[in-house]
Amino acid sequence: MPKELVVLLHGILRSKTDMLPLAMYLEKQGYEVANILYPSREQSLEDLTEFVHDKISENEHYKNASKLHFVTHSMGGLIARYYIAKRHPDNLGKVVMLGPPNTGSEFADFLSETEILAPAFRAIFGPASEQLITGYEHIDDDIDYPLGVIAGNVSINPLAPWVLDGEHDGIVPVERTKIDGMADHIVIKATHTFMMFNPKVMEQVKHFLQNAAFSH
Repeated sequence: MPKELVVLLHGILRSKTDMLPLAMYLEKQGYEVANILYPSREQSLEDLTEFVHDKISENEHYKNASKLHFVTHSMGGLIARYYIAKRHPDNLGKVVMLGPPNTGSEFADFLSETEILAPAFRAIFGPASEQLITGYEHIDDDIDYPLGVIAGNVSINPLAPWVLDGEHDGIVPVERTKIDGMADHIVIKATHTFMMFNPKVMEQVKHFLQNAAFSH
């Protein structure tokens, strides 16, 4: 019987290695997994979406997958949104985003607007850097699929208290992870940097893929 395929998308400045524990966990749950490495610092979200599409199409399980799910971290969530809006996969299943900057982040605003930091921000984060700020208008997409968002509320970023208001994970405020049309949202004691390694996060990912809702 064809299995369900889960596409994993890491965040900017990260790699597929960061998603490996989650990949192994999901494989044990019976899913096929495509843990995709993409050049997060080298291209815009639009170009990265095409890169990811090619990688998904090359996966040996893609054509026969009964369902195509996405589990993403940080900017990977934006790429999933762009991909779904453009490709409209017929076998689309569920989408789980970990710490996504769905409406940007004030931390990106801070880095892009501070004169001494802005050049380094653009050089390090690349073409997608300006697409992470709060004022950026993303692709016009309707969230008409089961989307679950997991936000963290623990910070290890020493600058965060001076830049971010309310609950946040050190990089993205909890409120910024939300998006109209999402099916469920949950906040877990986890940091932005390490939330994909958190066992409770993994359990919630599995629960949403199985039930289209988190275990509150």
